[in-house]
Amino acid sequence: MQIEKKDLESIITKKVHKNFQGVVIMFKKLEKNGFYYGFPVLLMTTKDKETGKSNITPLSSSFVLGKSIVVGIGFGNKGFKNIEGGSDVTFNVPDENLYESVKKIEKFTGDTEISEVKQNLGYTYCEDKFKIAGFTELAGEIVNSVRIKECPIHIEAKVTDIQKKDWFAIVTCEIQGIFVDEKIMKDDSHIDTQKWKPLIYKFREYTSTGDRLGLNFNFQEV
Repeated sequence: MQIEKKDLESIITKKVHKNFQGVVIMFKKLEKNGFYYGFPVLLMTTKDKETGKSNITPLSSSFVLGKSIVVGIGFGNKGFKNIEGGSDVTFNVPDENLYESVKKIEKFTGDTEISEVKQNLGYTYCEDKFKIAGFTELAGEIVNSVRIKECPIHIEAKVTDIQKKDWFAIVTCEIQGIFVDEKIMKDDSHIDTQKWKPLIYKFREYTSTGDRLGLNFNFQEV
């Protein structure tokens, strides 16, 4: 029997293992340009220093360590251009109830100069994403970028470092202040994690967290 080339490649890239229970598990090597295995959605707000207009940039690649929050953002985003222009940033964290609002702005850009890549993906210019999404602007408490009233968590920050890669940048920010909707608070200084259901971006689909499975040994209400 002759084996097709594509079938042979599939066999070669698969490795068979057994777990501790003796169950056979097969792993296949994937070749992908992006791998969004699951991240909280962030709505980053920045300000154009020349026009004074605020912009919303949806992001899905981020992590936090200590007082630093690090995000990945493409060069073609208006938010990145505002950051390069010296804007502060606010990371507004939506919950699962804001899914429809996030969807409304996902194919809009605040940049009048739309790259060919974005044009091919169907992006169009939008002067006011707040209006399209039904969001309300709140003035920043510490930084000069606005907050989104409807998001339960606001993280105000200042940019400390920008590392440029091929088509995107790794932007490191220092957290200046965190503001949380009292409805998801357990007490004056802790978030009730049972009430907090962040919107998650997973393999290009939107989802949220399920029921609690257990607690880390060092768990405290956030």
